[in-house]
Amino acid sequence: MKTTSTSLSTHQLLPATESGSAPVINETQLMAARFFPPYIHRVGQVINTVHQVHSKAGCRLTMGALSVAVRRPVRAADRAFYESGQRQEHRCGKHRFYTYTFGQGPAVLLLHGWCSNGARWAPYVQELCRAGYQAVVMDAPSHGQSPGRFLSVPDYIRCAGQLIRSRAHWHAVLAHSMGSLAGVISASEQAREVRIGKFVLMSTFSNCDALMSKFARCLGVSETVLSDTRAWIPKYTGKPLSYFCLIEHLQQLGPPNTLLVADEKDIVVPHQETKAILNALPHVKPIITSGLGHNLRCDTVRRQVLNFITP
Repeated sequence: MKTTSTSLSTHQLLPATESGSAPVINETQLMAARFFPPYIHRVGQVINTVHQVHSKAGCRLTMGALSVAVRRPVRAADRAFYESGQRQEHRCGKHRFYTYTFGQGPAVLLLHGWCSNGARWAPYVQELCRAGYQAVVMDAPSHGQSPGRFLSVPDYIRCAGQLIRSRAHWHAVLAHSMGSLAGVISASEQAREVRIGKFVLMSTFSNCDALMSKFARCLGVSETVLSDTRAWIPKYTGKPLSYFCLIEHLQQLGPPNTLLVADEKDIVVPHQETKAILNALPHVKPIITSGLGHNLRCDTVRRQVLNFITP
């Protein structure tokens, strides 16, 4: 399926050169301009300087910076959506977070990405409930209405895993961006106790290394710091960076019935990430769009996803 959408041109994000032509910029620069505050390059400069003095401190600062949640304001419509569901508070280690349950029937878990919240799923929830399914929407720690300021990928995995363990069976898991990594890895870790019928993964990296590298480059973290941080990850998480691989965990899961939705012009997730997943996992069903970007907000996409979940 090919879906088109009007996209924001680069000269609307960054100033033109002296000659009047648009500057030559890459996806990382576009992403930094779209998702981060303008002073973000200073964070990278500080990290690079600290790393020169004390490499371990530089690695710690890198992971801390990558775990900061840039919380978007909760709009009135989002608040109304939350209030229409049944809220439940959860605690997982140092984190607190909320879930919102809607409807009755086979349960579908919905996980959002970084710098997002559970209200992004409102149109999906409405249709799921109408089709006779129960939707369980997670506001990850430090996102939406859940308290906090920091959320690392390992912490998201632990929190999602605790939620997945709360039931013996989930009809489906629908996840976007970083939520896809967290959802698949946590489901793999709970595979002996919990059965999940279907996965829908939207705009996802194939592994955490690719995600970390993209976000670190948006901050302006040097390749030297990034390389040292990769090597330091086992001391931070207790597992090597290679463990956090969506492809390997999906393979361990069965493979489950999986739909992958991605946009070939996504400035956050490079299209080679989608190709890597599809090449490694031929059973995955793809929906590839062009021009919708990272968020994939489109009625046609929503219908395709819901038809996959609720045949």
